Amino acid sequence: MARPFEKLPAGAKNHLESMAANGLLSESAAATALGMPLDQFRRVIAEHKPSKEIWDNALAVERDQLLAALYARAMEGDTKANQTLLAVRHGLTEKQPKGASERVSVVFNLPQALDPAEYVKAIQVEQERLPDGN
Repeated sequence: MARPFEKLPAGAKNHLESMAANGLLSESAAATALGMPLDQFRRVIAEHKPSKEIWDNALAVERDQLLAALYARAMEGDTKANQTLLAVRHGLTEKQPKGASERVSVVFNLPQALDPAEYVKAIQVEQERLPDGN
């Protein structure tokens, strides 16, 4: 049995970034292209920090390519692309605005109902007479 991989093979950075630029990046495709079993590829990018950075950079290249394509479609007037770009870049959705996730709750405590005679007494205002008699 061959020795397990401890890090990505030489040239992996260029190869993965090239795959990402062409939209072909996935864990299984990357592992196959680098001649690694998928389980070892996943272990290496999880445990070996420089290999994880190479993988993260390749993902960033792919993300940039996809955002550029989405932006181009949005600028051509594609409303779905506009909505998606707003959601991705700024966290906006049609369903519920993002922001503070705490909801505001307002409670009104109303007094107990009064019988009609007490109500009339409560709302009746007595006018004070002025000292000159008016």
